[in-house]
Amino acid sequence: MNLSGEGVFFIGQAGIGKSSLALELLHQGHQLIADDIVEFSRNNNSTITGKCPTLLSGLLHCRELGLMTVQELFGPSSWQAQTNLKYVIHLQKDVVFTSTITPKNDTHTICSESFAKLVLDINTPASLSHRIMTWLTLQTTNNHAETTLLQRQKSQMLMS
Repeated sequence: MNLSGEGVFFIGQAGIGKSSLALELLHQGHQLIADDIVEFSRNNNSTITGKCPTLLSGLLHCRELGLMTVQELFGPSSWQAQTNLKYVIHLQKDVVFTSTITPKNDTHTICSESFAKLVLDINTPASLSHRIMTWLTLQTTNNHAETTLLQRQKSQMLMS
């Protein structure tokens, strides 16, 4: 998918909700690249591009709703043939996260290139799309929350 200009590849076991998530993101104005099958290739400038096979162009399949033509439902700008890959999001069930302030940086390799990867538990009550869009924002901003907390802790300890 193209999420606010960023190429994002969703991975996870069959039936985990990747297509349903794509449907939710289409409702928010993002663009589908491909559903179920993505062809990756390396461009001349070493960028990895994901594209949709011709047979599946502009189609999305959700188990509950069946096969649908994305552009008929969401308009002509809701689908694009390809995008440069930037991030990978892995959907899982019952993920056990360690109790840390900052999660570890994880990566996923495609075409011998490493991409930042976010692991999301589908059972967490917060919206998947909201967590994804927040993570994408965090990737492109300087998040100083941990430093701020540590400074506050240090200051409070000095006052004690």
